Amino acid sequence: MACLSLALATGCTGTPPAAVEAAPPPVHAITIEPQRVVPRSFATAELLANRHANLRSETAGRVVAVFVEPGERVEEGQVLLRLDVGRPASAVQAANASVAQTEARLNQARRELARTEKLVNTGGLPEQRLDDADDSVQLALAARDAARAEARLARRGLTEAVVRAPFAGTVVDRTVELGEYLAPGSPLLSLADTSVLKARVLLDPREALDVSVGSRAIVTAYARPDEEYGGEVVRVGDVVDPRTRRLPVEIEIDEHGSRLRPGLVARFSVQTGDPITVVQVPLDGVFERFGSQHVYVIEEGVAHRRAIVLGPVRAGYAEVIRGIEPGEVIVSKGVTRVVDGSKVQVVPEDPATASSAEASPPSLP
Repeated sequence: MACLSLALATGCTGTPPAAVEAAPPPVHAITIEPQRVVPRSFATAELLANRHANLRSETAGRVVAVFVEPGERVEEGQVLLRLDVGRPASAVQAANASVAQTEARLNQARRELARTEKLVNTGGLPEQRLDDADDSVQLALAARDAARAEARLARRGLTEAVVRAPFAGTVVDRTVELGEYLAPGSPLLSLADTSVLKARVLLDPREALDVSVGSRAIVTAYARPDEEYGGEVVRVGDVVDPRTRRLPVEIEIDEHGSRLRPGLVARFSVQTGDPITVVQVPLDGVFERFGSQHVYVIEEGVAHRRAIVLGPVRAGYAEVIRGIEPGEVIVSKGVTRVVDGSKVQVVPEDPATASSAEASPPSLP
């Protein structure tokens, strides 16, 4: 019986059974291939109206007519409101009368000069009288010019009593009401031209020094995260912003179908150069060890840890500056289950389970 029990335990060979080797962990892997990418720089900025003006009163007067309301569309030159023109009109009349008086005095001085010149030539008057008559003409001429300047100023006051739109746009806000008395400089209303939207974007100079006018941009407003709009660089700053140490770039947004508004915050992806060929690795396959970035390179079924140097990150991928060559195979998902120098089992990636591959290793195909 003892022999039988021993035989069952050892197989009658006298040696214990060999330990069962654990199966290699399943991982996803990709073969590194050169990719053609467009270099871009990213920034966040506020959308601005093409033009924005805060109109103020240029003359004193009472508001006697208001023709627009906030939100109303107006055309260039359209009358927005009117002030009492009583005082400006009286000033214009007085200025015109002054001009007429000075012109009459000038004509009188010129006639006197002509008579004096004849008498001096015939010896009837001393030559000094001719100089006095000429001085009188010059004084009358100066008085006439001053009166004309006063008349122009008075007519301008009459014109300033009628407030017109400096450009076509939308009335954003109005701060005056009918009957209010305004002093010069009083705020009237705010006007914005929203036919074109633009933005002043501050880009990292390390990426954007070569950006040029005409470069394309992709615009995504946070208020409409599922919509993308195009844009074009229309101006590039010559000086880096001293406060942010970034390069200012002005972008004009393409036709947006009134889906965007000034004041919205948007993310801008700006093309900073011609397409280039780079080597990229998925961020899911990158991990940190000893302060450096690493990946697992698979050679003959064995994973080897390798340090790499990364560049810009684009849509879940990082550009590799040094450490990986095209044609090599790396672990793209499942790095937490891999030990340096151990065997791995490469399995195809199932889109339905890819998102849970890291969290649930048994669910990998």
